[in-house]
Amino acid sequence: MIYSESPRRQQITKHVGWGHWFALANIFMAIAISLVYLFSTPIADTPISFIYLITTWLGHTSFIIFLGFVILVLPLCYQIQNMRVLRATSSVIAASSLALLAFDALLYNKTGFHISFSSAELLRSETRGQIGAFGWLQWFYLILLFIIWLIFQLVIANAIYKRFDRLRKYKIAPYIIVTFVLCFISSHAIHVWADARLYTPVLKQDNMFPLSYPATAKTLMARYGLLDLENRQQLEELQYNSDSNRFNYPPQPVYCSVDNSKKVIVLAVVEASKNEVFAGLTANKYHLNTQPDDISLIRQLHYGIPNNLLSMTQNPSVVAELMEAFEVPYQSFIASQETEQVFAELSKQMLEANSGLFLASLTSAQLDQLDFNVLADNAKVLLIHKNQTLGHYQLHSNFDMPLVVSSNEDIAPTILQYFECNAQISRYSTGQALQAPTREWIVSTQDQNLVVLRYPLKTIVGTDGSHEVVNLETQTKVLKDIDTNLLSRSIKHLKDFSEQ
Repeated sequence: MIYSESPRRQQITKHVGWGHWFALANIFMAIAISLVYLFSTPIADTPISFIYLITTWLGHTSFIIFLGFVILVLPLCYQIQNMRVLRATSSVIAASSLALLAFDALLYNKTGFHISFSSAELLRSETRGQIGAFGWLQWFYLILLFIIWLIFQLVIANAIYKRFDRLRKYKIAPYIIVTFVLCFISSHAIHVWADARLYTPVLKQDNMFPLSYPATAKTLMARYGLLDLENRQQLEELQYNSDSNRFNYPPQPVYCSVDNSKKVIVLAVVEASKNEVFAGLTANKYHLNTQPDDISLIRQLHYGIPNNLLSMTQNPSVVAELMEAFEVPYQSFIASQETEQVFAELSKQMLEANSGLFLASLTSAQLDQLDFNVLADNAKVLLIHKNQTLGHYQLHSNFDMPLVVSSNEDIAPTILQYFECNAQISRYSTGQALQAPTREWIVSTQDQNLVVLRYPLKTIVGTDGSHEVVNLETQTKVLKDIDTNLLSRSIKHLKDFSEQ
C-alpha cells in the first residue's frame, strides 16, 4: 500500500522549508549589521583573540537569529495556512528584530552597553537630550526608514518563496549550518581556555555582542577538577598588580587658546571642618574625592584623570602648560609643603589679582582666614571641602552647576572651559565641564578599585569582582545588585580615554 502525505502536511513542510531559508537570509543580514560591534572595539591584536573574534561573531550572531526564528517564526509555519499572511507576519518580525539589533549596535558603539531591562533607566538618561531634540521631520525619517526596511524583508520573503523549489536542489545549506555550529562551539572552547589562563585579549571581548554568555573555566573546568582555582587566583592577582605600563598623557594633542584676563580660584581641604557655609558659594550634594592627602589631590586636580592613570604619567598637566603658554598668572600651593608666610602671600594675591589661576590645598585653619565674599566677587571659585556633619566631601562654587555630584576629574575641564579653551575634553581628561555636563554619572578609581557614582548610589567594584553599594543619603550599605550596564558604560569610558 502506498502512503502519501496529506495536502496539509505538504503545506506545513513547504512552510517550514521556506522559513529555514528565510532565517538563513536574515542570519547573513544580521552578520552584516553586527559588523558595527567589531568596528566599535579595538582590533584583536593576537592570533588567538582574532580567531575568537571571528568565531564569536559568526557563531553567536547566527545562534541568536536562529533562536529567534525557532521561538517567533517556526510556530507560525504550523499555525498559519495562508502563505501571504505568513510571509507578511514573518517579514514584520524579521524587520523589527533586525532594527532592534541595529539600534543595539549603535547604542553599543556610543555607550558600550546593550539594550536590556536593567539598562532602561540608564538609556533614558543618556538619550533624553538627543530624543528631546527630535522634531517631526526626524521621526518621519525614522518611520520611513523602517518602512523601507520592511519592504526589503517582504521582497526577500517573496523571492525565497518563488524560488523555493530551485533552492531545495542546492546542497549548500548543510555546509553553512555546520560552519556556524563549529564557530559557536569553537568560540566557547577558546573562551574556556582563556578564562583558565586569564588570557586578557580574549576575555576583554566578553561584552561585545548582545545576549552573550560565554562558558568559563570556573564554571566548567573546575567542576570536573581540570582547573586549580588557587593557582588561577594567584595568576589573577599578578595581572591586577602589574604597574609596569606607562600612560602617555595627554593621549591626544590639545590645541586651544585661553583667555588670560579671567580669574579662577580652586581650593581643597582634605581634613573635615565645622564650617559648612561659605558666602557667595553654593554647595552640591556630593563630591567624589579619591585622594587621601593634599599632594595627590592637587595633582589630580591639575590632570583630571583617575588615580590609576595618574600614577603612570610624569608628563606636565595640560592645565599648567596652557597657563604658561598664554602667560596666565599661575600659582600652586600645598599646605603641607609651604609656610604660613607663603600662605599669607598667596591670600594677598588671590584677593588683589585681576586675573590668573590659583590652585591650593589648605588646612581648615587657613580656610577660615579667607573672606569668600571678596574672593567670589571678582573670581570664579571652586572649593572642595569635607562637611563634618555629613561626613563626605562637597563642592562649593559660584559656577552655575546643573549636576548634584562632581569629582576631582571634573575640575580641570571646568577650569579650561571657563578660560575658553575649546579643545575636546576627552583629549585630556575623563571628567566633564560642570558648566555643561554631558552625563549624570561619575567613574573613577581608588586604590585598585573602580568607583561608579550615580546619585544617590555609589558602587565600589574590587579587582576580584566583589562589590558594595552605598546609599550616599543614608551613608549605609544597601543590598542591591550591581548595575552591569552602568558598569560597562563606565569601563568603556575609561578604556576609550586610555586607548586613544
